Amino acid sequence: MPRIIPFICLLLAAVFLTPVPAWARDCIGMVPAGTSAFWSELEAGARRTADDLQLELYTRGPTQEGSVEVQLQLIDRVLAQGCKALIIAPAGDAIDTRIAALRDEGIPTVYVDRGVAGDGAYALVATDNFLAGQLAGQQLAERLGQGGRVGVLRLRPGLQSTEERERGFLLAAQASGLQVVFDTYLGDDRQRIAEALSEQLPRLDGLFSPNGTSSRATLAALRQLGKAGTVGFVGFDGGELLFDAVRQGQIHALLLQQPQAMGDHAVRLVHRALSGERAISRLQLLLEPRVLTARELADMTAPQQPW
Repeated sequence: MPRIIPFICLLLAAVFLTPVPAWARDCIGMVPAGTSAFWSELEAGARRTADDLQLELYTRGPTQEGSVEVQLQLIDRVLAQGCKALIIAPAGDAIDTRIAALRDEGIPTVYVDRGVAGDGAYALVATDNFLAGQLAGQQLAERLGQGGRVGVLRLRPGLQSTEERERGFLLAAQASGLQVVFDTYLGDDRQRIAEALSEQLPRLDGLFSPNGTSSRATLAALRQLGKAGTVGFVGFDGGELLFDAVRQGQIHALLLQQPQAMGDHAVRLVHRALSGERAISRLQLLLEPRVLTARELADMTAPQQPW
């Protein structure tokens, strides 16, 4: 009889120490805004934390950013997998109507990277985009001095994250004495940007692009025109292509986000919601951006954030 007790203890220990199989875990759905390196990094951070918390992460993202209709379809695909919560980078205000309906069904949602109007989501995890824009404006002001003529290459109307960056940039630029002589939506189409810059560059000393895809497109347009490095240029996000441009003096500075931390915090907040923790209003966590210049790159063997 005494031998049975140690055996039972060992059996119970084995049960508690055995990892929960994927099929038995609660599923969290993730719908990013696209497939760029930024979203891959965000997913990596989310997946690592989901594993730590014994959650299953199911991801479906659009091939191109900006389509509310596609995101609504992807939400349905995620829910069809039996996911009990959602993480999404909303493409437009219409997403919140769907998210509010899911909340009423007991399925909580965390927005990442950008928010939209409405109170459907449990929480928002994003970069402090207004601060990022201000830092970008300060970088160009330090380079150009008072009276420098700058252009803002806006991405798309209605996208909260980039609109906040653009707004922060404009306020910081004007406060620093820069002249904003060009301010228009050009998206992230290289040829469209090249056509606009071929006319505007003679009267511009500096440029600001508000996200990774527009920064890469602007760099490509400047290279196409043979003007890379001849104008101050502050971009957003990273990746080896943009880092190399910083080293070569073709980009003056980059504003870097923390996508892995964003994914990590989003999963933790969803886990809190699934555990029954209530929020009186939408929780908000804003992560501080980082300014990366050639001097900092020279001091690093490799950038810590490879997007």
